[in-house]
Amino acid sequence: MAVRDKEIRKPRGRNVDNVYAKLREDILELRRRPGEVLDEAEISATFGLSRSPVREAIVRLTSEGLAQTLKNRGAIVSRFDIEDLPDYFDAQTLLFRITARLAAQVGGSAAAASLQKIQDANEASAQAGDAFGVIRHNRAFHLAIAELAGNSYYSNWLANILDQGQRVMRLYVRVHDEFVPLEQLNCHNLLIEAIRNKDSEAADRAAYADSQIVREEVSRQIASGRESDMKL
Repeated sequence: MAVRDKEIRKPRGRNVDNVYAKLREDILELRRRPGEVLDEAEISATFGLSRSPVREAIVRLTSEGLAQTLKNRGAIVSRFDIEDLPDYFDAQTLLFRITARLAAQVGGSAAAASLQKIQDANEASAQAGDAFGVIRHNRAFHLAIAELAGNSYYSNWLANILDQGQRVMRLYVRVHDEFVPLEQLNCHNLLIEAIRNKDSEAADRAAYADSQIVREEVSRQIASGRESDMKL
């Protein structure tokens, strides 16, 4: 009865949001490791909830690529092998470049202003050492560019790529001791300016440069023998 009373006092949607947010944080912080079973009974007991909101939260994580459902085995934290990173970065680079080029073709001052708001929030998160804010605003920034591009297939593909790469971004921020240097966000400013000026070539160059920042950091970590720090 106590569990039911708690659920009555809290709207169902809020219960799902709370479970989702905590599980997502645990996955990004690697407190729940890749391949770990997301035990509905254990999670339900932790939150004092029935399994229904827990199951809905796991479905949301699955849609982001942070969890995966296995036949007859429930759900686990998605695996992301270091060997897959080159393919991941290739796909991300391609989508960054093509969406930036298309966005610049239809850009202008209003489009640039909307991107600048996201960039301002991103820089504030970086200065505050807010890793989750940096990840969230980086995702929002690139998806906003994809939406400007006007091709829903590109937007959907990019959303999937960015969702799968959230742990890569989390580790990137961690390598910088939670404070991403503002100069490493400068490619976003170049993208904004190129879209303001409707300069597709400049947008392409800035998008490519932006896509290489995390890739090069990961490569340096692996080359220096610190791949364990980057293990997902």
